[in-house]
Amino acid sequence: MHYFAYGTLLVEESMRKVAPGARNVGYMRLDDYVMGFGNCSNPNTAGCMLLPQKGAVTHGIQYELSDEAMAALDAAAHVAEEQWVHLPVTLEDENGKKVQSTTYTIPGAYKPWVPTDEYVAPILLGLTQCPFPEQYKHDLRAMIAKAQASAS
Repeated sequence: MHYFAYGTLLVEESMRKVAPGARNVGYMRLDDYVMGFGNCSNPNTAGCMLLPQKGAVTHGIQYELSDEAMAALDAAAHVAEEQWVHLPVTLEDENGKKVQSTTYTIPGAYKPWVPTDEYVAPILLGLTQCPFPEQYKHDLRAMIAKAQASAS
């Protein structure tokens, strides 16, 4: 099974803590979605989500997972409680080839959430480790800063 990580699981060691055996099979792009931060239906749960936005691009890692690893990831994402849901996506690899994957997003109406420094730390670390375009890294850092500044 393939899983597209675009947020807190951009650090491969973090992914393997949740889903042992996860294997990075490529850095991919997802068109027409932007990453955001939202509240789940449980008021104590929030995190990364994808928001449709024409012309936007979200970069991430395509992981290959065993069924057991995907089940562990689903448990961590509270899929059974529908805090996050599977979203089938079509990605593009560095050669322009289209590949199918699945990822998570928060279902329902968008309810913005202000991410904490602790929450965004693995995303920012992942940006230093992943070979994404520099403009994307700059834009994502700016989006995170803007989201956090909205709290004040």
